[in-house]
Amino acid sequence: MYGLVLEGGGAKGAYHIGALKAIEELDIEISAVAGTSIGAMNGAMFVQGKLDEAYQYWYNVSTSQVLDIEDKYLSELLNLTINQDNLVYFIAKAKEVLQNKGLDNSYLKSLLKENVDEKLLRSSDIDFAIVTLSLSDFKPLELFLEDIPEGKVVDYILASSYLPAFKMERIDGKILIDGGFYNNLPINTLLNKGYKKLIAIRTYGLGDIGKKVDEDSEIIYINPSEYLGRMLNFDQENARRNIKMGYYDTMKYFKNLSGKKYYINQTEAENYFLNFLLDISEADKKELLRQFSFPDEAYQRSFFENFIPKLVNLLDLDHKADYGQILVVLLEKLAEKNNINRFEIYQFEKLLKLVRINHQKKDKSLRKKLPSFIKTSKLLPKQLKEDLILDIAEKIFLA
Repeated sequence: MYGLVLEGGGAKGAYHIGALKAIEELDIEISAVAGTSIGAMNGAMFVQGKLDEAYQYWYNVSTSQVLDIEDKYLSELLNLTINQDNLVYFIAKAKEVLQNKGLDNSYLKSLLKENVDEKLLRSSDIDFAIVTLSLSDFKPLELFLEDIPEGKVVDYILASSYLPAFKMERIDGKILIDGGFYNNLPINTLLNKGYKKLIAIRTYGLGDIGKKVDEDSEIIYINPSEYLGRMLNFDQENARRNIKMGYYDTMKYFKNLSGKKYYINQTEAENYFLNFLLDISEADKKELLRQFSFPDEAYQRSFFENFIPKLVNLLDLDHKADYGQILVVLLEKLAEKNNINRFEIYQFEKLLKLVRINHQKKDKSLRKKLPSFIKTSKLLPKQLKEDLILDIAEKIFLA
């Protein structure tokens, strides 16, 4: 059984939901949950067995609901696009915030009151903790359910997510703010309680991260494979993407899937990939060698001794990467270029087939004009590097 740690991060919390869906499907037993800010909210839903309800809220979320700011204007504000058309709106909103002594949090409060059943939460077999920080006496609070007064659970969960911009309320005579100012990833909260095996779901939200204090513990980190967006960007499309990412990133870890960006169930033995490389035609191998000014006499030997290490370097792989890892990452480049859906678990040959069906040739005129000393340089501009990798991938997979 595992303890589960959910990092704070505002709108990035959609990632938690996908990860929790995967954990549920994988039948991983969870004995405790600790969360900060949005991690506390999502954690409460999970502990109650209300993951489906949480999923529906996140799947249909919008910025205007959560922050009481119209999506159009928030997008313009985040991009610093302030003009005559929106200036009046921002001035009026600023006055409203000042009069209310902070951003309105009524939506989050009503959401929690509707969905957090304190009796259900307290009767769960799963231990539950939240983190907040008291401004009144400058003390961090790592609170398990038994530490929270009866009837106050919703208040304390909400307090865990009180950014200073939100309207603050006193709870038991104290002003509490977002727990991320103390520990945004409360691993120590569970370690100190005696839980040794933990799954920590990251969002890379703002805030301090507690350091691991127990060398005997086992901590699995589920890390986002791409940037999750801004903390206050509750855009529906972004939330749905992050739910999928959380699900597949978690599956990737526990199912040992390959790939940097895609999710590939690599069942083929190393000999399959070696034979794939051996089967590349003599003409294509020699062209690749000449492209990088490598000798093409004894081309097979030169291909494996000179070209393959160069390819590993271009792909930013460890020098110990095997042929399967090299070909998987190279194939991902073509899959991404051809806009093939990344949120699916693929077999290598299925992804290769899709690439071949959907491939659109890239204009190579620029690459043909490049001097060989630029192609062999270790300090290639990013776009040129990507173009060279795509050119190699086309020769290997599509010739």
